[in-house]
Order: sequence, then C-alpha cells, then structure tokens
Amino acid sequence: MFNRALRLPLHGWQWFTMLSALIYTLAIAYLCFTPTQYNWGGPHKIFYHVLGVPCNAIPFQALSPDFFLNIVMTVPAGIYWYLLSARHDLKSVLLFGILLGISIESTQFLCDLFFHVERFVDIDDVITNAAGVLAGFYVMVLLKETALADWIAQLSIKFVKL
Repeated sequence: MFNRALRLPLHGWQWFTMLSALIYTLAIAYLCFTPTQYNWGGPHKIFYHVLGVPCNAIPFQALSPDFFLNIVMTVPAGIYWYLLSARHDLKSVLLFGILLGISIESTQFLCDLFFHVERFVDIDDVITNAAGVLAGFYVMVLLKETALADWIAQLSIKFVKL
C-alpha cells in the first residue's frame, strides 16, 4: 500500500500509526454513538429538548466525570493530528479539535433523533474535546524535544495539508 500524499511505501512504525488510528476511531465511535441510558452530566445541568433530543447549550453548568473523561478521550486525537498532519500551528490544531467535537455532537444528535440512542448533546463536550486535542498535540510537541524524537519521526505520516 502506498502513502498517496507522499507516494512512498509505508514502513513498520507507520503501519502501527495507521492501525492504531483506525482502532482509536472505532473505539470513539463505540463510546460516542452506541445507546446508553446513563447520564454522566448529573442532575445539575439544564437540558433543552430540540426535536426530542436533550441538548445543553449553556457551557460550564457543572463539572462532572464526563467533563474530564471527554478531555482524556480526545488526547489521542491530538497525538494523531501531530503524527498525520503537516500543519502544526495552533490555529489548525484548535480548528481540528473544535470540528471533531462538533462532528461527534452532531452525529449524536442525529443518532438520537432517528434511532433514539439516548445520547445527550452538550456544548461542554465540544469544548472538552478541543481541549483534549490540544493537550495531546502539545504532549507530542514536548516529547519531540526528548530522546523519543527519532521514534516519533518514524511514527509520523504527513497526510493532511489544509
């Protein structure tokens, strides 16, 4: 298989990056889009119903476990952005994080609207998803300045050039 952006064959560690990114994407899909009846948000959030789907448009109403779990969940996305993207500026990373959060929440809205999967659409999730992406990206920036720099270079595949 060839890296279409660079027209070079992928080597061992790049295959690891691609396979682990696929597994991570599937794990995120499972965590975010499968039915659940557990409300991590707790009773302190005010949810409005839009077409029958519970939505929170007011940020930072309450700190709950999901607030921190969403950050942890998207740290790997920031790491993969670093490994797969040619763009390493703050604007691109932040845009990716925000778009990832909006994509997840929009898909949850549609899944709940059409399939009643009991998901909650929450602006806090968009914010914490972006924070997790930023954290993961900057972990890689810091690690690049360590003895792991050569290994990180072997893991990298520069597909995205926006």
